[in-house]
Amino acid sequence: MGRVWWVVVLIWLGFAAGARAGVLELEKAYQLALARNPLLAAARSEVKAAQHGVAEAKGAFLPRVDLRLVYARTDSPVQVFSYKLAQENFKAEDFLLPNLNHPEDYTNWQTQVVVTQPIFNQGREILGYRRARIALSQARNYLAAITQRVLFDTERAYLELLLARERVQVMEEAVRTAEENLRVVRSRFQAGRALKSDLLEAQVFLSRQKKDLAAARHQARVAETRLNLVLGVPLTTHWKLAPVSSLPRIRERLSTWRCAALARRPDLKVEEHRVKLAALRVKEARWRFLPSLNLRGIYEKNAEDPLSGGADGDAYTIMAQLDFNIFKGFRDKARLSRARAEYLSARERYRQYRREVEQQVEEAYSRYLTAQKEYEVTERAVAQAEEGLRIIRQRYEAGLALLVELQDAETALKRARLMRLEALYGWRLAESGLRFAAGIMDRERISPAEACHEKP
Repeated sequence: MGRVWWVVVLIWLGFAAGARAGVLELEKAYQLALARNPLLAAARSEVKAAQHGVAEAKGAFLPRVDLRLVYARTDSPVQVFSYKLAQENFKAEDFLLPNLNHPEDYTNWQTQVVVTQPIFNQGREILGYRRARIALSQARNYLAAITQRVLFDTERAYLELLLARERVQVMEEAVRTAEENLRVVRSRFQAGRALKSDLLEAQVFLSRQKKDLAAARHQARVAETRLNLVLGVPLTTHWKLAPVSSLPRIRERLSTWRCAALARRPDLKVEEHRVKLAALRVKEARWRFLPSLNLRGIYEKNAEDPLSGGADGDAYTIMAQLDFNIFKGFRDKARLSRARAEYLSARERYRQYRREVEQQVEEAYSRYLTAQKEYEVTERAVAQAEEGLRIIRQRYEAGLALLVELQDAETALKRARLMRLEALYGWRLAESGLRFAAGIMDRERISPAEACHEKP
């Protein structure tokens, strides 16, 4: 037994070490998020609940069987007379007036089996089944919407963590450069070829770079906890991330992306189902004016004492019950008016939501084009900053430039590199945001043209 426990502990430690040192690729992050995100687990449970709701609605069409047990003891003349007849225990002396008017206490054990077959109850069974089917479609589309949201949040958190770590690398390079500059200034100061103010300025500049590095490391730690939160893993889990090397490229027109969104956005389908539910409520309110028809069969057994084998009797009853809705204080009319108003409200909200979806796609498309141009601009800015630093460093080493000019050139290069990183990941995130706005933020990477032309 002790050996088994040691094996379990070693396996757990190995898993923990793998979690700390494992390389996390974007596809693996998708898998973890889809398997462990609590919001997805909750949405899947809602789908199961809706499936059981459909089964429950189907059960309304089937007959209902009830077993009814009643024990009664009474001296009521009417009840005693009825119980004796039901027990087939009525005798001639029971017709005597004293026995009829003042019977002795009498006991009856009644067992009934009641079978009710609904035929039409103002459409409640039919409309209940349709409502359950729409609720199931809603739950499935809600699950799809949550899935796309989790995938988008996963990719965004993944990219933000990559950006934060590369920002740390840029800041570490800036610190190393500042330390090298301080070493050069110190040696020149000791040789009498630099002022003490240059040495102090180099020390202050190094302190600023270290401060920026500390802030960048803090942002990286926060970004990692944000990724772990989306993945549904412990917040202290440490990952080595695989870089995303490919640059985002889209060629489809805005109209194609808009068409894909209207065809694929699961949250838009949820709103559409709300309109269908409102229409069902109108039909339900209208059908309240119709009659109800049910069939019922009753088999009953009455006994004075079922244990001692005394008098008993059985009987059956078959009936058809038809109820007409004549007047309910204008409640049904008011319910119909309210249902119609709610349907109009739901329809207008759906129309507005379609317009919002189109606007979201246009905004995401414009953001992607802007991010692409920003990245191209920052690429040129980095090349210019590198060339400017090279020239200033040569001039400083030749004694033709001041230390502050060198530091300004190094700061400009650091900013240019940070801007390029932010523009690159902003471009990638803009592409993900566009796919999310179009409702195709899935692992299959379906194209907007395919989503636009697929059957609903």
